[in-house]
Amino acid sequence: MFLLAHVRRLLPPLPRDYIRRRRAVRRITNVLLIATLSLIFAYFITRPTGGTGFRARNLPANRIPAPTPAIHPPASPPPSAPVAASSDANGYKLEPGPYAVSEAEDLVLHDAKRGKELHVRIFYPNPAGKYPVIVFSHGAGGSRNCCDGLTRHWASYGYVTIQPTHDDSAVQRRNQGEENIRFLQAVRDALKKRALWESRPLDVSYLLDALPLAGKRVPGLLGKIDGDRIGVGGHSMGSYTTEAVAGALVDLPGQPGRNFADPRVKAALCLSPQGPGQFGLNEHSFDKISLPYMGMTGSLDSLGPVASPAWHKTPFERSQPGDKYHLFMEGANHMSFITPSTLAPGRAEQGGNIFDYTNSASLAFWDAYLKGDAHAKQYLQSDTLEKSSRGAVKVSRR
Repeated sequence: MFLLAHVRRLLPPLPRDYIRRRRAVRRITNVLLIATLSLIFAYFITRPTGGTGFRARNLPANRIPAPTPAIHPPASPPPSAPVAASSDANGYKLEPGPYAVSEAEDLVLHDAKRGKELHVRIFYPNPAGKYPVIVFSHGAGGSRNCCDGLTRHWASYGYVTIQPTHDDSAVQRRNQGEENIRFLQAVRDALKKRALWESRPLDVSYLLDALPLAGKRVPGLLGKIDGDRIGVGGHSMGSYTTEAVAGALVDLPGQPGRNFADPRVKAALCLSPQGPGQFGLNEHSFDKISLPYMGMTGSLDSLGPVASPAWHKTPFERSQPGDKYHLFMEGANHMSFITPSTLAPGRAEQGGNIFDYTNSASLAFWDAYLKGDAHAKQYLQSDTLEKSSRGAVKVSRR
């Protein structure tokens, strides 16, 4: 410091206008730096820690983390209290529900019969009481960490939601030592390996067997599982899983027409339903499905030559009539049903979010057929969803 001051004294004085300009530039730079740091700080303080942007931690096996609160933890009324819905004109129960929600991020259950461990993710309401159960199956190559914009939302309205990681999962395969496995390769394998077609519905039935065990092992879940009110849903290959558990017949090597139906399941939700010609399904696979069913597809929901709006509609058309619903959404692609980013064409200024339509219809379906809610069933039977979507959603019923 002394040497620097001595050198400065030896230098000729700088012009005053140069010094003024330099000081002004320094002041402006400091202001901009402080503003930038303030914005960054504000972002990290206020950013959401859950919901649709939530990413589960990769926890060690057999570790159940302490329950974490929901993003929007309003005061929790007792389970018997009536749940107020948001205005149906804007969507059925789109606002976060009245129950604070906790999560078990990675519960590991051991299926001794098949010699495998099944990793599951669970959301559940905090208040005491019994709640219906929804098992949600991920798409090919995915994992239990998908779709929490749906499953957490359902839990906030009084459901226990359980998401298994199936054997085709890219994450699961990497955790088992396949370092070079990529998501698209996992998807291709899921289409070809028939052992995976069999393992998925068996995972769901095993989960239903293990519900009492899960209720004991997860802090806060004890006594909350209502095993008499169970729904199963899924996306893409998860829809195949749902169809199989609902009674669709699957052709396996040496086992044509294999029946995976589980009588404990009371309702089935399929996001991008799977039609014939894939996963061992044929034109008559769906003929015996009789339980309440809802399928959703869209004008852009196509991942290959076999998929088309008519193909996705086959389970609805072929199943037994009665309590069957099919939603067609203009502008919906294959991922629109599980990601809150796709707007219906020409409806951005009106808040026409396809993910919201999915949440409205699916929650009304669960309420109607797992809780016996007359208002929810009336919503499904009315044209309210079509009107609120300004015609983006078309509902078929049988």
